[in-house]
Amino acid sequence: MKVRDKELKQQVDVFCKECPTYQCYWPRSDPGIFNQGQGYRFRSNNWLCGTREIRGCPVSPEKETTN
Repeated sequence: MKVRDKELKQQVDVFCKECPTYQCYWPRSDPGIFNQGQGYRFRSNNWLCGTREIRGCPVSPEKETTN
């Protein structure tokens, strides 16, 4: 699912609409696919949650706290 990130002003591919409020939320541009000996190959020009892409979503994500 894609949600609009208010700071980036871009659509970000996330698991659910509450993802931007979680501590694990890490918006980043899609780096592509890594091929050994060749480096990264372009996949798309989209934004995604880096945590979800690298480690997968946590079982019980924590809400971000503001002071």
